Amino acid sequence: MTEKEIKEIEKIIGYEFKDKTLLKRAFTHSSVSSVNTENYQSLEYLGDAILDFVVAERLMEIHPDADEGELTVLRSEIVSKEPLAKVIGDHKLNIYLDVKKGEDVKSIRSGKKVMSDIFEAVTAAIYYDSKNLDEVKKFVLSKLASTFNELNVTDKNENYKSLLKEYCDKHKLDQPDYPPVSESGPDHNKIFTVACLIGGDKFGEGSGHSKKEAEQHAAEAAYNRIFNK
Repeated sequence: MTEKEIKEIEKIIGYEFKDKTLLKRAFTHSSVSSVNTENYQSLEYLGDAILDFVVAERLMEIHPDADEGELTVLRSEIVSKEPLAKVIGDHKLNIYLDVKKGEDVKSIRSGKKVMSDIFEAVTAAIYYDSKNLDEVKKFVLSKLASTFNELNVTDKNENYKSLLKEYCDKHKLDQPDYPPVSESGPDHNKIFTVACLIGGDKFGEGSGHSKKEAEQHAAEAAYNRIFNK
């Protein structure tokens, strides 16, 4: 890995390594070296555990009323192979993976499992290099911000979007629409606000840490207005 490539990776992940060998290790496939201290495998193992903690902590902050089962489901949606691989693929970080010559380099680099491993390895490498969990959180929460924002979070007791849809169906009204009103806050902690329109008229407004959560709150406000709750 060249010095130019190291700087490119650091710019993408938003962290500058003091020990560049840690970064190189996070991008070294086991085909290059079977020694765990020279490839990303053991880093990926630690990164997986760190990622679970960071995501779990963030979920408890933004959904304090959720129970253990709900939090577990939400965490699994975020730390699964697909979202992690998508981050690596979207930022084209997989092209920096060092793979042994003679192997199917393109296939290995584009594999979802490999790309998710890279995400976890980088997470651990940042932790080892910085000795600072806050630096890890900056990387994880910023890169997974869109995944957090799109979580399918609904009211624990009632799904107001479904209730409102049923009401509109029953009374032959236009289906509710949820246009955006505003967004605020940093990428890893955005607040979304949407309106709830029925037939072009505004019946409610709601905010949340994801667009779907905001839509639920807007639907709840509209539902309560209709039934004078």
